[in-house]
Amino acid sequence: MSVFQAGVAGANITPPLGVPLTGFGGRKGPVEDVHDDLQAKALVLDDGTTKLALITADVLGWDFDLVERIRTLVQQRTGIPDLHVMLNASHTHSGPATISLRGLGERDETYCDVTVRKIVGAVIMAMRSRQPARLGIGREPVQIGFNRREKTPQGEMILGRNPAGPVAPWVDILRLDTADGRPLACFFSHAAHPVTQRGLTITRDYCGYAVDFVERAKEGVQALFAQGCGGNVNCDCSDLSWAGTERLGTILGAAVVKGWEMIETTDQVVLDAAVETIELPLQNPPSVEEAEALLQEQEKRLQQAQADDRLNEYQLQFYGGLVEWAQDYLRLAQEGEKERTQKFEIQAFVLNRTAIVAYPGEMFVEYQLFADAHSPFEHTIALGYSNGCIGYVPTAAAYPLGGYEVETAYRYYGTLMLQPDCERLIQEATLQLLEVF
Repeated sequence: MSVFQAGVAGANITPPLGVPLTGFGGRKGPVEDVHDDLQAKALVLDDGTTKLALITADVLGWDFDLVERIRTLVQQRTGIPDLHVMLNASHTHSGPATISLRGLGERDETYCDVTVRKIVGAVIMAMRSRQPARLGIGREPVQIGFNRREKTPQGEMILGRNPAGPVAPWVDILRLDTADGRPLACFFSHAAHPVTQRGLTITRDYCGYAVDFVERAKEGVQALFAQGCGGNVNCDCSDLSWAGTERLGTILGAAVVKGWEMIETTDQVVLDAAVETIELPLQNPPSVEEAEALLQEQEKRLQQAQADDRLNEYQLQFYGGLVEWAQDYLRLAQEGEKERTQKFEIQAFVLNRTAIVAYPGEMFVEYQLFADAHSPFEHTIALGYSNGCIGYVPTAAAYPLGGYEVETAYRYYGTLMLQPDCERLIQEATLQLLEVF
């Protein structure tokens, strides 16, 4: 067997002041301050036959064209196949617009171009820095958030706190050591929306504090945070102070360090990768009359907002985006009912008896729990927000209950919502993909 090698490198991807933020509607302006620098990290694994590149970045998400550019450039400049590149976003809501959401901030193309080149550069540096390494995988109990789908006594589904709702109460950890046992890299994943800060300041949120804690505790290590399937899980943002953000990151980072210490490593590593792309069915638009009424409603909301002297041009973008959605909705209604689908890529990396499954959506945590329970692998790590993002992907059971993730959020990402049967299709495709190895 060839000698297993690993290399890791990072890049600062902090935008300049004035670049639009994304993640929340109705923000009062672009970036005004930087609390902590955004990072992109690249981990390259090589078993002598197969090379894999794991990339993490402190952004809300990725537009698919940016993912394609990064993958293509990585393949051209390193030889790593494009589908052996996995790109995860931490989903910080205090980052720049690298994903196009209606009314929630326009992409700054210069920034995006520079960021693409920096990320590709990080992969190149990680590739060049490869050295004989040892790999170990573990899991440590921890939970810094809660299920946010709360049903009120009146029967309304709100973004609140549901203590009985599902979460994934653990952190998955990949430990990479040098051949002589020194810390090299730590890839870890937890599922919870990073939403502790709501202003015009750039921050990695709790994810950054967790990364910093691990890097302080394990001298010489580079830590990479990857977001799990946290579509319906919020971090505990009851304390919106920086101290509250740091507290969450410290809890998570401490769990990573504890788990790290109990992981045994090996230099006998076999890698593999595969991708399965499926078509998810979209719901049909309503009648033309209903769509016209929705457009009139959104136009009225925009007019009312424009008449409000307290709102500036950035805040008005939110209402304008919803008018654009309603216009597209009406256009599809006028086309009538027909089969419409959304492309959905499921990517899997295999490291010995561990699988990393990556989904391009705001996946409900139930998808992570399903993969963990039904995967044929000893250990399965499920990630959302990877290789692009189509929007929220609820479970079938969530549709009758309604709520933001089902009834509203898709308007920012696209025009039509997914059908409930998508859960079954994704689960079946996931298991079929994992069974090919």
